[in-house]
Amino acid sequence: MMEFLAAGLAAVGAADGGDVAALQHLWTGVRDSSEQVVMSLERGAALWPLQSERRVRTVVAPVAAPWLGAHVLYLEEFLEDQPEVPRRQLLMLLEPRGDQEHVVRVRLFTFLAPQRWTHLNYRPALLAQLAWKDLASSSGCELLLNHAGDQFHGGTLGRHCLDYSAGAARYLDYQLLISQDLYWYRRRVLRQSDGELQQEVIGFNRFEPSEARLYACRVAWSASGRRRDLQPLLTLDLYEAGGHGQFVTPDGRTLELTLHGRDWPFAPDRDALLLLLQEQGGDAPFATAWAQVDTQRIALELGWLQVRCGAIAPDSDELAQ
Repeated sequence: MMEFLAAGLAAVGAADGGDVAALQHLWTGVRDSSEQVVMSLERGAALWPLQSERRVRTVVAPVAAPWLGAHVLYLEEFLEDQPEVPRRQLLMLLEPRGDQEHVVRVRLFTFLAPQRWTHLNYRPALLAQLAWKDLASSSGCELLLNHAGDQFHGGTLGRHCLDYSAGAARYLDYQLLISQDLYWYRRRVLRQSDGELQQEVIGFNRFEPSEARLYACRVAWSASGRRRDLQPLLTLDLYEAGGHGQFVTPDGRTLELTLHGRDWPFAPDRDALLLLLQEQGGDAPFATAWAQVDTQRIALELGWLQVRCGAIAPDSDELAQ
């Protein structure tokens, strides 16, 4: 069965588009993150108090496994001071989602004997020995990542990523954001019977949730230049400490959004939230918006372009409207 699946996956992988190549390029590298338990009902979490942080290192590297597909990444995740004891090892096959534009499907495969394949990205001789018999497909845990501007964000869907480690049936909800300067993930464990949250963990780099919030910025564009004709274009996630994102408008303009808060670039003691919009590579923004630094919302209105940003609560999917 695995051999049959291999043939199908390799064929799909060979037909990838630009989004797949862009994700492989962006994801590849080493990320140092702070990880925090938001809440947990598990006994083992007592060894890791709520709101305390652990340093986590995530290594992602392309590997040659043509029998699996054209774009394959190896992921290894470990606590910063325990590189020889990975807590997660995956092979990830990237392929386009045929029925949705600019969406990449990430198929996940675990190792039946993980310790044997440690640091696989640095061991080509060992990689050559890898075969289907060494892997297990995590089909219910695949990720769907949407390419918006210069970011990819998304995660698992529904209740298909099952977890039986605690004895009772549970499922995982894993959400991920990848950009050039921001790597953010949230792992939630929920009870299968009623969806009650059992545990929530977030990992992040470049900003502290207690000091700089994450904002989802919805961008709308109008071909006519009239507000009544605005149409949704994309959503970018920015953190309020110099977070920035890039996107292209339908008429071909490449624009950059930057959000400043407590890191206000001109006067550190200024208590304000600042949203900047400029042309790619421009020396100065051509539009700005201001709000109180502790606000949940900030917006920029240009008629032909609208940007509305709302703070994302760390323990929910809700945005400030």
